[in-house]
Amino acid sequence: MLENESIDEMLTRFTKITNGLSSLSDTIDNDQKIWKVIKALPKAWKVKATTLKELNNREEMDFSGFIRNLKTHEMEMKMREERKTLKKKAIAFNATPSFFDEKESSEDDDEDFAMLIRKVGKMFYKKGR
Repeated sequence: MLENESIDEMLTRFTKITNGLSSLSDTIDNDQKIWKVIKALPKAWKVKATTLKELNNREEMDFSGFIRNLKTHEMEMKMREERKTLKKKAIAFNATPSFFDEKESSEDDDEDFAMLIRKVGKMFYKKGR
């Protein structure tokens, strides 16, 4: 499996090879297919490959279940990468200079303060009932 190749692309190449071998009357059973795919996984998949080896040693796994497992892991890896890139991106706001008018600001602040007092008064009134 190539470093930037998806599981579907790898599976397509693998299927072409195994079908070619089948046409030459050289069949590969499920266990051999699984081992060959595990060996072909890149270094980034090392932990998953180890887990799959241990799982395959304990019980025989069907090839379609094995591929589903790989696809699920691939999707999880992509989601983790997307989360990492989103965390790294910083949101910046453009600052535009504005002139501060103290008279207008104090009037707005007084109105906001009065509204806050009314809301708090209503909350206390409701709790008193």
